[in-house]
Amino acid sequence: MAAYYTSQAYDAPSTLIWSILTDFATWPEWFPNVSAVQFEGGVAPAAGTRLVAVGDDLSVWTRWEIVEWRSPARLVVEHVDSNAPMVSQVQAAYLQFDLADDREGCTLEVEIGAEGFGILGDFFVGMTVGSSVRRLLPELVDSFSDHVVRRVADGR
Repeated sequence: MAAYYTSQAYDAPSTLIWSILTDFATWPEWFPNVSAVQFEGGVAPAAGTRLVAVGDDLSVWTRWEIVEWRSPARLVVEHVDSNAPMVSQVQAAYLQFDLADDREGCTLEVEIGAEGFGILGDFFVGMTVGSSVRRLLPELVDSFSDHVVRRVADGR
């Protein structure tokens, strides 16, 4: 499985960053190429909850399941299905957020992983998804950091 990660330090406790990170209604404000996130069945976020992320193209959606929810330390979602182009080459994918407190605040680590079907699928995922993720991760963390600053400045 190909995995890519990055991290960002914050001058805030993990509980604050977690509350902003897990406010899924605001993900379109900072998560690239996402215009909406909805919970299936109207349930609250927890392990087992499924979400549907709608792309900038409103006809494209991806369904994810929260497989790990450890407040305020870890959120892991796994890909369930999607109608996005080329998704048929992806056997498994995940998005993981880890928060760890330190003396100055906390550090957020973000990891994205994907695996294709067989050797050709892995090659395809590495060449296409890998290059996209390497560009996406810095954009995602920068957008999230800007979002954190706006939320704190607004007192939300």
